[in-house]
Amino acid sequence: MSELSRYLKDHIPPGWGVRKLSQMAEAHGLPLSIATISMYLRAQHGKPTHRTLCAFSRLLGIPLAQLLSVAKLPPPHDDYLWTPPREAWQLSRQQGDAVNAFIKALADGATAVAPAAPARRAPEYGYTIMRRTLGLKD
Repeated sequence: MSELSRYLKDHIPPGWGVRKLSQMAEAHGLPLSIATISMYLRAQHGKPTHRTLCAFSRLLGIPLAQLLSVAKLPPPHDDYLWTPPREAWQLSRQQGDAVNAFIKALADGATAVAPAAPARRAPEYGYTIMRRTLGLKD
């Protein structure tokens, strides 16, 4: 068995099989078919592609750098890669989109200029908007 296959198997949540992994990948738009998942878990895969490793990284909550290391592939050129925690995949697509929008707003806010005139209505803070979007009580 390949080291990558063993590593992936060690990080599968308890009770999850190939079908559950495939369902979760499909639900979150990850490019992992049931056949691909099965081949990787049975060590019947060739050289892993960056796209496949990224998908496994997101699906299982494993940092991409760790998967690249286990697969004996060079690290990516980006200085910073963030992998959401495993629990993030329990969110619905709408909730995931809200989190993505929130992260983009935070990143854009680092270089944004504050408006010259204050708004008439009291502003809603990002935390309140996120809680409401995620369906959580205020």
